[in-house]
Amino acid sequence: MSPKITAVPCLSDNYAYLVHEGERAWIVDPSESKPVIAALETLGLGAAGILATHHHPDHVGGVDGLIEHFGPLTVAAHELDRGRVPQQSLFVDAPTDRFIDSGLVIAGRRVLAAHIPGHTRAAIAWYLVGDDDADGDVFTGDTLFAAGCGRLFEGTPAQMHTSLQLLTSLPATTRMWFGHEYTASNLRFAAALEPEHAPIADRRAELTHCTTPTTVELERETNPFVRARDAAQLGERRAAKDSFS
Repeated sequence: MSPKITAVPCLSDNYAYLVHEGERAWIVDPSESKPVIAALETLGLGAAGILATHHHPDHVGGVDGLIEHFGPLTVAAHELDRGRVPQQSLFVDAPTDRFIDSGLVIAGRRVLAAHIPGHTRAAIAWYLVGDDDADGDVFTGDTLFAAGCGRLFEGTPAQMHTSLQLLTSLPATTRMWFGHEYTASNLRFAAALEPEHAPIADRRAELTHCTTPTTVELERETNPFVRARDAAQLGERRAAKDSFS
């Protein structure tokens, strides 16, 4: 059985996530504390710990408030984010070429981790492994969005290309939970690049207000950065997206 994952809208377009089974939840990327606390109270849940995908304030700005409210919590992030994620207490030295065991178990699932630089130098993906390796959940932060990827603030096109290829090498049905609701804009850009590619048009026609999670299969079919033939093309596409309107 899959764990329960609840998306919590935060700020203007962010998502935090609650991963829960039983009476407590792990919180992924709490950009602010109040909406997360409200969602936990609505569900009758306490807090077990925090997973951060990277150090940006719109992903960890709520950490201090949550710890003030609930008391001490494990705060997990990549080792390279040491000193940048508030109150980080678990420092995971994950590699860029594979997922490794983080030592965490959440809602009965082993949690694997991989270093996915590109958006930031210390971005990390958290992968809750499914029972049959085809029913898993990955939190991608701002590295992979639905039909998009994050800006290259601290990384290179080559790093982003490697990270996206690693993420989309997982089983096709793997669910991917991302950091921002940018999907409509991302698909407009994808359609401008590949106007004859039917899966992109189909996805645009089926858009809903909340598009998380996506799947590996859907990103392979419609994400122009995943579909880039190499790092150079990804870099060209990212630069074009930065000025796309």
